[in-house]
Amino acid sequence: MDEISRQYNQLLDEGASITELYVYHLIVNDERSFGMSEKEIIEMVREAIDKRYSSTQGIEYIVDSLLNGDELDGDEDEWY
Repeated sequence: MDEISRQYNQLLDEGASITELYVYHLIVNDERSFGMSEKEIIEMVREAIDKRYSSTQGIEYIVDSLLNGDELDGDEDEWY
């Protein structure tokens, strides 16, 4: 357990966000992200984190929607 604690503290010392790491984990462990560049993945991480402030859905739903290519504009109940 000491090793995990050390790694956790090292990540925090380097300025890593636990939320960013979690979102990154969700994306890279999903087969829909295979073939994406590191730049595309980082952009998706940022977009997911930004969208969580305008969505009532959880971060997992947001990442799933982004991987599906869905548009998340904050008004998911819009009528056409």
